[in-house]
Amino acid sequence: METGQRDYRGSSVAFTIVMTVLALAAGLLAGGSVAAQGGPELSEPQPLLPEVVEGTATWTVKNMTYQGEFPEGMTFSIRANSDAGAVTNARVVWRHAPGNNTRRTQAARLDEGTGLWTAQWNHIQGNVPPWVLVRYHWELTDEKGNRYSTAEQDEVYADADNLSRWHSAESEDAVVYWIDLSDDYGQQALQAMADQREFYRRAWGGLLPYRPRIILYGMSAMTEYEEALGRQAQAGGGITTGTTSDDWGGTIQLAYFDTPYDLAYGTTLHEIAHLYQGEFAHLPVSWFVEGNAEFFSIARGDSYRSWARQRLQSGDPLSFEVGFSIRGRTFRDGYQLGATVFDYLAEAYGLEAHRQIWEQIGRNVPAFSAIEAVTGVSIQQFEQDWRHWLGVNAPPPTAVPLPTPRFDYFSMPTPTFMPPGG
Repeated sequence: METGQRDYRGSSVAFTIVMTVLALAAGLLAGGSVAAQGGPELSEPQPLLPEVVEGTATWTVKNMTYQGEFPEGMTFSIRANSDAGAVTNARVVWRHAPGNNTRRTQAARLDEGTGLWTAQWNHIQGNVPPWVLVRYHWELTDEKGNRYSTAEQDEVYADADNLSRWHSAESEDAVVYWIDLSDDYGQQALQAMADQREFYRRAWGGLLPYRPRIILYGMSAMTEYEEALGRQAQAGGGITTGTTSDDWGGTIQLAYFDTPYDLAYGTTLHEIAHLYQGEFAHLPVSWFVEGNAEFFSIARGDSYRSWARQRLQSGDPLSFEVGFSIRGRTFRDGYQLGATVFDYLAEAYGLEAHRQIWEQIGRNVPAFSAIEAVTGVSIQQFEQDWRHWLGVNAPPPTAVPLPTPRFDYFSMPTPTFMPPGG
């Protein structure tokens, strides 16, 4: 876990969390659909793929280069020959989080004079932050139809313009980069990941198939932070304090009044849990999703259970049917009440029940139905048992039915879209 820097110039061969978050109707939990992933078998980080030859040709690679130009994009190039004939087609294929389903490809152009194939990707095609992994290979075809794939190479999409300000550290659990922060932020992030490693493994049935990237910004690096987000971080009276994506396999976080411990053992562990969720399914943002992620936070301590009991006895209409807010002044409901739901699940049914529920969700089973299938009790009984576990004997309130609005033939509803990364 040594802190250090690398020279990334000219390298060769080589959920948005916002202070205001959208809420999700409780009905999506009960009957909504998800993007099925099929319940993956999580494993250790995947090794590099070897070269693949299809056909009878013998291939020779003279040179293969990668050049990262954050934030503008990346350039890949290769010079290769087939003894069966001229190379007629070439493309580069890469991924940021080995093991997930997202791959990017870019067709290459040939310089007839030099025989160099070049492929360029620019940020307009899909912004990614600095320091993400770029695991790539080339796929070539010659005029006789022979095909060849190079062995994979690992590179990093570096922020070379600010290289002297960045620091990094890595372990078997993660790779951390930080700018305008003390080294404690990076080192504690790695320690938190090590401390929670076996809990992740037991809860999800294995580890992520890649080492996540944890990219941390100090407040004095706001310009660089917004550049990494690809948008303005401050808008509408709020501030985007981070974003997480299993597409590029990591989390960006702004140290907004966070101590090294709180950011590492709280926010980071929460956000990494979102990456695990993404290995199973992509659920819309809800208390179930955020509460599940908060279940993995160590910084929360033991206070959530007593706080949850007080909230359920407060007179506010809090129930699975009504839903728990994840926005505004009561945003803690979704995170903290939601976390205790999973605390109860693990204590009453064992941590393996957590994995089984997410396997069901990965097969397009709605979340509440998945709970019923794994626990063997109705969702109503499960909620009542959870309330008793918290020390609340009163039954959950029943949602008040809303009046059916009259249909206006001259006005169509305006669709609402979740912001990118939300």
